[in-house]
Amino acid sequence: MTLRFFALGLLAVAFRAGAAITCSASVTAITVVYDPTSGTQNVTTGSYTVTCTRLSIDPNTFSWQLGVNDGLQAAGGLNRVQSGARRYTYDTWRLSPYNAANKWGDTAATRFTGTLNFGASLTASASGPFDIVMAAGQAAQPAGTYTDTVLASLRDSTGLLINTATFGVSVLTTTTCQISVPPGNLNFTYTSFQGSAATASTSYGVRCTTALPYTMALDATSGTLLALNYTLAIAPSSSGIGTGATQTYTVDGTIAAGQAGTCAIDLCAGSQARTLTLSW
Repeated sequence: MTLRFFALGLLAVAFRAGAAITCSASVTAITVVYDPTSGTQNVTTGSYTVTCTRLSIDPNTFSWQLGVNDGLQAAGGLNRVQSGARRYTYDTWRLSPYNAANKWGDTAATRFTGTLNFGASLTASASGPFDIVMAAGQAAQPAGTYTDTVLASLRDSTGLLINTATFGVSVLTTTTCQISVPPGNLNFTYTSFQGSAATASTSYGVRCTTALPYTMALDATSGTLLALNYTLAIAPSSSGIGTGATQTYTVDGTIAAGQAGTCAIDLCAGSQARTLTLSW
């Protein structure tokens, strides 16, 4: 068997396809920039190329198949990139929509297939795109670079394995936080000079990269509304450490007892806007 390698800046494998037809397959390495707190799936597109050369006495067509496995750390039918013991999942697709019929795998139904037509030429090639898709909402892991290696298998029209090559998948994540569940309104009911404090509360959720420290603050922790003095506080704490999952907090409000207010009719209403800031 004669092997030829082409310097394309890609991972490549060459094989003897027929009497004197020599073919190579190459797949681009993939780098994904992923925000695990985003609500939108991440799609990154790569490409493959199959190139063949022949002698003038060889057939002027060659049919091929190109498949991939699930990488080095696969689980549950999904590929996984890894950094230490931390992982994110992704999958490989031939085209959208991203359903079972369009997955890029290494079965007859999930491989790329094609036929090269040389015509009068001694060289022919075919290229095409593929997608790496990472689902939204994965648990946020520590920021860093997560990697995997995928095995690409080049086959002839009968499915006979000719040779293999590998390409890398790298996922870059950054430290990030979000208010994943926004707070609602604090609604107080208060009667002038009432004997006990009025209280109200609203909850919200924070989602941050695992192990990332963060703090939360209100633009003001006290104020006056309808001549009633109120106070606000974040509970159970105004700081935390990210876990990759949503962590729940509350904003608690109090209007102290014994205040007159300025309501001269049976029922008065007023409102103020407060700002919650998340920092990391």
